[in-house]
Amino acid sequence: MHRRISTYSSSYIIEYLKVDLSGGKRIELILKDLSPSSLLLTADRIRPHFLYDPRREIRTYRHILRTARDNTPQFYGAFESNDLERYWLFLERVSGPLLWQAEGMDPWKDAARWLARLHEGFYSVGQGTLDSSVGHLLRYDRQFLEVWLIRAEEFLKHKHRLHDLAALRRFGQIANRYDRVVKRLLDLPASFIHREFYPSNIIMRKKPRNRAICPVDWELAAIGPSLMDLAALTSGEWSVEARRAMVTAYRETISQVPGGLPTLDEMMEHVEYCQLHLAVQFMGWAPDWSPPERHSQNWLREAIRLGEKLGL
Repeated sequence: MHRRISTYSSSYIIEYLKVDLSGGKRIELILKDLSPSSLLLTADRIRPHFLYDPRREIRTYRHILRTARDNTPQFYGAFESNDLERYWLFLERVSGPLLWQAEGMDPWKDAARWLARLHEGFYSVGQGTLDSSVGHLLRYDRQFLEVWLIRAEEFLKHKHRLHDLAALRRFGQIANRYDRVVKRLLDLPASFIHREFYPSNIIMRKKPRNRAICPVDWELAAIGPSLMDLAALTSGEWSVEARRAMVTAYRETISQVPGGLPTLDEMMEHVEYCQLHLAVQFMGWAPDWSPPERHSQNWLREAIRLGEKLGL
């Protein structure tokens, strides 16, 4: 077995493994060390501790994801030991560029279609009809949604206390009406969601004739509003037309939604509510943290823009 540390390691130490089997076959794996001691210093400092569960991603691969159906990395096995505080996840090493490196809109619309198929297959999870195999997932209940606003307000007071007073006052108005956002999100159909469906977490798997969508990094997998994933995919500096094209691809792929399929305009508005919550979540992540460059933008300004558009 040949091992080397991956430069892709962002939250946890990741190793690339080349394993020579007894029959002469070689397989390439990644070892994702989800143990507390493996959590990189920066991630340990900025990630809210209530999100940490080293077993969540392991059990998501073990009980929920299926390579053939979902085109996710093949699960080769895991080692879990509470006594040793050791949690190792062994996965197929998938080759290919990340979605943000793609040219044109087609790959992005493919990602939206992939999401639609995932969500449609797991609406029963959101309805609470599956067994305890999903007990490890985060839950988008009222408390989980409201905690991000509390954190965002607290951190913003310190980060912007000497400037942006007008923006802080405007955000305070949105915060006073945030119960409307929480209610809207809780009313949306819930499913099994990735929760961080950003282009940096989506590999375009190389295939003989095309590239297939392959999401990775399921550390924060959850049961929540399915459109939170679509909101993550379509966040950023997109034109209205480009964002609408991705939402259209999602809507045209999904055939059945609890409560009925919304119109395109209704779905666009639902996505905007989810994006407002994503902005609040980024602001509430850590008191002195700025997201990586690929996620970097003025989230306070984005929250105000969306709040005004939604009449809050």
